[in-house]
Amino acid sequence: MLYGYRRRLRPPLLYPAAPSMAAIGADGVPAIGRLRSHPHSRKGVFVMSEPILRVDNLAKSYGIHEIFSNVSFLLKIGEKAALVGPNGVGKSTLLKILAGEETADSGTIAWLREPLLCQYVPQMPKFGQSTPWSILSHEAQRLGVLAKGTPAEAISRFGFTEDEAHLPADQLSGGQKTRLALAKAWLCRPDLLLLDEPTNHLDIDALRRLEEFILTYNGSMLIVSHDRAFLDNVVSRVLELGPRGITEYQGNYTAYREAKEKRFQSEMAGYEAEQKRIRKLEAAIEQQMRQFHRSHRIAGQHDFYRSKAKKLAKSAKAKMRRLEKMKKTSIPKPRAEPHISFQGFESKESGRRLILAENLGKAYNKILFQNGNFAILRGDKVGLIGPNGAGKTTLLRMFLGEEEPTQGYLWVSPSAFIGYLDQEMEELNSSNTVLDEVRSCLSDQTRDEITRVRTFLAQMLFRQEELEKPVSVLSVGEKKRVAMAKLLLSSYNLLLLDEPTDHLDLQSRERLEEALSDYDGTLVLISHDRYLLRKVCNKVLALADGRLVSYPGGFAEYEEKVIKGKSTTGKTAGGGLSPEERLVLETKLAQLSADLASTSKDDPGYEELEKSFLELARKLR
Repeated sequence: MLYGYRRRLRPPLLYPAAPSMAAIGADGVPAIGRLRSHPHSRKGVFVMSEPILRVDNLAKSYGIHEIFSNVSFLLKIGEKAALVGPNGVGKSTLLKILAGEETADSGTIAWLREPLLCQYVPQMPKFGQSTPWSILSHEAQRLGVLAKGTPAEAISRFGFTEDEAHLPADQLSGGQKTRLALAKAWLCRPDLLLLDEPTNHLDIDALRRLEEFILTYNGSMLIVSHDRAFLDNVVSRVLELGPRGITEYQGNYTAYREAKEKRFQSEMAGYEAEQKRIRKLEAAIEQQMRQFHRSHRIAGQHDFYRSKAKKLAKSAKAKMRRLEKMKKTSIPKPRAEPHISFQGFESKESGRRLILAENLGKAYNKILFQNGNFAILRGDKVGLIGPNGAGKTTLLRMFLGEEEPTQGYLWVSPSAFIGYLDQEMEELNSSNTVLDEVRSCLSDQTRDEITRVRTFLAQMLFRQEELEKPVSVLSVGEKKRVAMAKLLLSSYNLLLLDEPTDHLDLQSRERLEEALSDYDGTLVLISHDRYLLRKVCNKVLALADGRLVSYPGGFAEYEEKVIKGKSTTGKTAGGGLSPEERLVLETKLAQLSADLASTSKDDPGYEELEKSFLELARKLR
């Protein structure tokens, strides 16, 4: 079913859920049939939400390649659930099957409410030449009295300016097209909304608007997303899709990760206990066989020892049969998730101060930002955030020396050895294999270092057979992991990363997050991934409304002051200098002091230098 198309179906008879469907609560305990307290029920009264959709034993293949099988789950009225899993497991395919755009090879889909309106928002919505205003007006006209709002309300709610509302849709950005598809869905408020990567290309402000839309939406939603903070804020259940079906977890994304870790620990404890029993049985067999051989040697014609040897042999054989049966039915060893290690790879040393800016600004036809005061020190991990088009990539290019400031002062330390990840990843050699491309960053091609590279690539989720794949055939997400591996294993001491988590699935994002946290150099990264910003960054530079503001307390300080509306200045209490501004001024003062010392008082420029020195000294008092 194309998004925007709706079907009205008769509800079939209810029948029990497929026994293959597993459900895990936040405590790691199976949760099938568990009664949950409804948020609007009276205290002590438990109700079971009415289901709107039942899926049983769905399977899908393309030719001989099986995408998934045995997929079963329920979706309840008003429920917001996440569908997660690695790239290529079939999440988008499953949504398309539910929407009617593709068909399953086997299994059933039962819609349990009549009439039922279902709408699908794909990753890349297409609208042709029409403008957002005309698209929404046409939708409202088509819906008639069923429309739940006006085009003007939809335009405003989803953050379109007057100019954007009248742009041809094919000129809109990816994020604007997603917002337009959501605005169209908002007009009709379907009973079930299927969202495929709705957070792609959205800045932090647009993400907050999307979260507000979802949280106030009365219908059911099934959401595919790689934005972990977004999933934490909007979903109450996680469906993990794998090749052999779905495992359910109650709670949001963080609860899902915690439950999954508890489940792993429980499975590992069971595995280790069984292995201990196997080892104990093997030791008992070995001991009995030694006793058998000793009794057999000394038995001769002695009936007692001959009888003892037979009993030992019989007991050992029984234990062997028991051991063989245990090994056949033994629990396979649970696979731990890989962890990143930088052992043997270190960045170059640098000075303490890598980048300093005073009243920094940039303008083209209009002002992008101005009055930026900040310092980036050795070991800092700085998040660069702001709306799309605010100048974030331009600022990185200024750090690289590819753009000049139009206002203020910018200093980049000569000791800064800079590596840059752009969104297009143009530095990759498409004719190289994955291994050869990452090896190319090594100064010494020794066997030990190549082994370390192979290990690191495995930790970045590349399988052994994928190391010989040409870069040219990799997906965008795989290329991003190759580019990041090269940068992290190089000797750069300052990395500039433009949207490093774009096109990465959840598992890849977590591995990259771990790598960036463990990296011993300095980072400046552009990202809308709030989970990443909270965990990795100790400072934030925020661009908005033509201003560049530093938040030395990181994303937590930014959220406290800006998102919660407490402050937008980035200054210390009492209006004094922030630590960042003071550091910039102290550095400039030291530079002016050196210039004064090397300049004769008769020099025409001496008076101006002295004036600047005294002015800065007064500011620092």
